Amino acid sequence: MAAEAIDISRWQETVRQLLSRNWKRVFDGGSQRELLKQVGALILVFDDRVIDLVSGRQSQLADASIPDAESLARTVGEMLELTQEDSSVILLLPPHGFVATSVDMPGMNRDSLLSALRLQSDNLLPSCIEQLAVVAVPHGADDPHPDVALWIPERGLDGYYRAFEQQGLFLSGVMPRSLALMDVVGDQEILDEDRHTLTRILIRNGVIVQWLHISRKDLEQDIFERQWRQALTSPATESQLAINQDNVPEVFEQASTHKLPGSDYCFFPQGAQQARRQLEKGKRVMLGAVAVLVLAFLAALPFMFQSFRSFRLESILQEQRELSSAARADRQVVQNFEQRWGVITDFPNQDLVQMLFTLQSVLSPEQLTSLELSEGVISIEGESDEPQAILQRLETHPMFTEVIFSRATSNTRYYIDLRLSTVNFEGYMVRYFPEN
Repeated sequence: MAAEAIDISRWQETVRQLLSRNWKRVFDGGSQRELLKQVGALILVFDDRVIDLVSGRQSQLADASIPDAESLARTVGEMLELTQEDSSVILLLPPHGFVATSVDMPGMNRDSLLSALRLQSDNLLPSCIEQLAVVAVPHGADDPHPDVALWIPERGLDGYYRAFEQQGLFLSGVMPRSLALMDVVGDQEILDEDRHTLTRILIRNGVIVQWLHISRKDLEQDIFERQWRQALTSPATESQLAINQDNVPEVFEQASTHKLPGSDYCFFPQGAQQARRQLEKGKRVMLGAVAVLVLAFLAALPFMFQSFRSFRLESILQEQRELSSAARADRQVVQNFEQRWGVITDFPNQDLVQMLFTLQSVLSPEQLTSLELSEGVISIEGESDEPQAILQRLETHPMFTEVIFSRATSNTRYYIDLRLSTVNFEGYMVRYFPEN
């Protein structure tokens, strides 16, 4: 299992090395990238000048060698005339504000390289007792050049953040000014010269491969001057760029807050990162609340649909009731009439004439001696040599039902009871006289 995990890790790192420079940024430091999206000012410090590269406005510093955080923040605040807390700034400082070290750790991704550098900071910079922040971008696995790491004291970085915060400005990040002009493709040489120092930076495909720095006072010594001239005579690169006092505004015109190719070497103060994480936390809470509301809305949709449908049906029913009000009124009149006069109009019609004609046809040629009719029940009496035959004929006729001998026959005399099937006195009595 351990060997398999190592193979997967190597495979992931191989894929990452094959990605382009822009795609690698997608996988590195999401919250730090967000700090660069809302930058409103790109502040360049060069000698005694402070320049906003976005608006082109400039101002002067009292001390050009090492700009004090408070005075620099105050100058920037007065120059920008901004007091909003969301006024984000990227600060481009002189190269001498950073320390560069070469490390040989091939095959490591950026996160692993930064972790290793933090652990070895005491060995790499033994004379520095302060806590340091570090940035580095590793080369590809096939690049023989050592990796170059840039360092800056965390106390100074946080000092800049607090000073800008007091001026109502949000310091998103700090980076060397020269790297705002770096190319992400091909070889490039940048020579940064100001009143006090000279810095030579070699860049390959957006990654620093060499960082040389010297003070102008050291150049007064022959040995340092010869070494510096030898370093400058190294093989020429595809692109060479010199930055000096005379061409600063023109050279940095191409710098933009929207395209910072050197942003991988940007230092982010702890305060800025915490503010960003707090903002992201608030966004996550807001998104969670929105998600809960959406889920609640989706869960309530069936009930809302049913309520709407019920309301719609009730509305249709009310409309139909209004349209049928006249018909219902007429029906009510009819019902009232039937309730009042039904006891007479619904009285069963025994149709005596039809009943007598029917009996005559069934009994012929026999004759009756007696006939009684009461509430649909007929009692007949007569004489016949075959009374059983008369009973059978009456039973088979559809007009009569419940045909029985009411009394025993004596000789030829018979007594038969039967009921008319065409009337229903029992139903009539139940409907109109239920109490009886």
